[in-house]
Amino acid sequence: MNKKLLLFIALYFSANVLVWGQVPLSFKNRYTAKTFERYENVYRDSIKRFVSYEQRLYRNPLMGALELRAILRDSSASYIPLFQGVPMAAYKIGKDGIEVRELSAFSRENIPFSSRKYKFDFWIQPQFIANFGNYNQPVQSKTNILLNTQIYLSRGLVLNGGVTFPIVNDLDGQQLNIRPAPIYLNQFLALGKSNFMSISCGLFYNDQYGINVQYRKNDFNSNWSYGLEGSLTGFYFFPANGIYYEKLDQFMMLGDVTYRLDRANFLVKLSGGQFMYQDRGARIDLIRQFSTVDIGFFVMKTGNGATLGFNLAVPLFANPILQGKSARLRMVDEFRWEYNYTRGYNIGERYRLGYQLDEKLRQYNRGYWQSMFERWK
Repeated sequence: MNKKLLLFIALYFSANVLVWGQVPLSFKNRYTAKTFERYENVYRDSIKRFVSYEQRLYRNPLMGALELRAILRDSSASYIPLFQGVPMAAYKIGKDGIEVRELSAFSRENIPFSSRKYKFDFWIQPQFIANFGNYNQPVQSKTNILLNTQIYLSRGLVLNGGVTFPIVNDLDGQQLNIRPAPIYLNQFLALGKSNFMSISCGLFYNDQYGINVQYRKNDFNSNWSYGLEGSLTGFYFFPANGIYYEKLDQFMMLGDVTYRLDRANFLVKLSGGQFMYQDRGARIDLIRQFSTVDIGFFVMKTGNGATLGFNLAVPLFANPILQGKSARLRMVDEFRWEYNYTRGYNIGERYRLGYQLDEKLRQYNRGYWQSMFERWK
């Protein structure tokens, strides 16, 4: 891999961790006439005193709530963020802190939704996969730039797709051909007050296609959460012409329980079950949530061996590159990267979707919002 490109990537994401992870934004006197255009499907109920809205720019959803609250100059209303059109919870932001009220299925259904109130949203997403430690080639990498989009079909149901532009590949034998990015349907569901599901079907990341189902019991006022994930997938890739795929033969079934320590914004997650390649075992994650950055370390022991590693999630530029009333071009709201040293032993292997349910829901925890609010107020 080109050393200058590797240095640029390292410096860029280090700067994001330092700047976005530690420095709070000011939510006063920072708006232009187009700031409100960042928000979609906005509905204001003056009788029940709530504002529902969706924003896809800020990784930390509290940023969107505080910004919209300042734009509307309404500190008495409850703010209800939407994800894929699904109301998450009602957040009351007072002088002393955050109150969270869970929503019933009836309350969620009575919050308006219209797919016409969403922009044609396009985002640029870097993809970086690497192995380190080979004696003859210390860094083996695969770097792509994805141009993705998302089409809202109904409440919670979206179609994800895009185009992959390869930059460098000295990791595997895949050609540097322009090809489709992962294309899949995702249905996000809120079942009752604190039960959530994510169902995905299509072509995923890490060259896997199939179906994935996730369930999570997640009370935003609680420090405990637990979940299940199951999937059946197979291998695929796009050669220079056409598509190559194999049969659905990778069954994965995982369960986890997570506990959050509010004071430190620190999470302990224990997961286990069957990973890909019929590899069974367990994994422990230690995750620290900063303002907009997550940094985690993990260890795992499976039938294929033991290893440890780290992962991080950092935001990219929050401001749109181009934006109009009906369309927008932006950077992806977060870049996730995980590394562990396995060197072909397939220890605890899994693939990625557009989001993992536990990673998404932890951003809406009352304790997390409260700690960030105390820092920023």
